[in-house]
Amino acid sequence: MGVYNRAPLEVDRGLGARLWSTDGTEYLDCVAGISTNGLGHAHPVLVEAVKAQAEKLWHVSNIFRIPGQEALADALCADSFADVVFFTNSGTEAVECALKTARKHHVANGQPERIDIYGFDGSFHGRTYGAINAAANPSYTEGFGPPMQGFH
Repeated sequence: MGVYNRAPLEVDRGLGARLWSTDGTEYLDCVAGISTNGLGHAHPVLVEAVKAQAEKLWHVSNIFRIPGQEALADALCADSFADVVFFTNSGTEAVECALKTARKHHVANGQPERIDIYGFDGSFHGRTYGAINAAANPSYTEGFGPPMQGFH
């Protein structure tokens, strides 16, 4: 299954908003990864943070308390409207969480019939079934059978 048509460019490294190809040509990364790399490439503070974390833990289940994660959650809640934080591993998983939260909210408030989710034409929210339905883009849902109920 194809995902993207690959460009003939071979990328070797990046720094900030710049990329270098394997032949040494410098480019401005106007794509930001796949629109998920807003922090740029190889920022020394982020590189050091990744190294420090890799020396301690790669991954641990959230059935255990993780002090750094708890501190980040507290900071995010303190600087926002939120009372709780749900960490995800991708934008797609965050979209799925938002879809479920919206539906659960209406069920909990006695309005289970309120299932409508509206997406922007041509948008992209990921590759899970809920996310492709939220995108309102027929090219993403074609071939997967009937669309999920309530998506527009």
